[in-house]
Amino acid sequence: MGFWGSFLVVMSDEKASARLPEVTESHESVLLDAEGGWRVWAIDRKNPISKNELSVMVERSEAPALCAYVMDSDCAVIEALGVRTGFWRACLGRESMAGYMAESGETVEGWFPSADESVRAATDWAKDAGLDPSESRLAGAFAAAPDPFVEPVFEAMLEALGVRSASNGEKRS
Repeated sequence: MGFWGSFLVVMSDEKASARLPEVTESHESVLLDAEGGWRVWAIDRKNPISKNELSVMVERSEAPALCAYVMDSDCAVIEALGVRTGFWRACLGRESMAGYMAESGETVEGWFPSADESVRAATDWAKDAGLDPSESRLAGAFAAAPDPFVEPVFEAMLEALGVRSASNGEKRS
């Protein structure tokens, strides 16, 4: 059984729960300390970070924020909000996501933009965040099939956005 939960990418040294009172009901840990003050939090709770919670993070940090809701390590819903660029949504592991969505009669194409549109939105978000994105690497991440887990694809997407480890890939909790 894989990971069910959220990865929250924010500009903050504070715990996610300090900025989002709703997070206090779940377990949170630092997945990655990144260059430029960015931090990636792993938040273990049943429900994904909502668009409203993402908006609160952007407002309180005065910086863009991104969330990945990981579904059993098979696929991930990416939702992000920029200060100037607004909200966008994408997915990682489109084929796996299609399997989850088929149960409800929804389609990946109905919920998520194409990989090309996702690359454009992600690039704009990264530039809004003051990062240096790689469009070609973002395209690779959005087109990648998790093998076997989506987490390495998410990490590749972060690198492509310009969110890079400040501690040579060290992870801590």
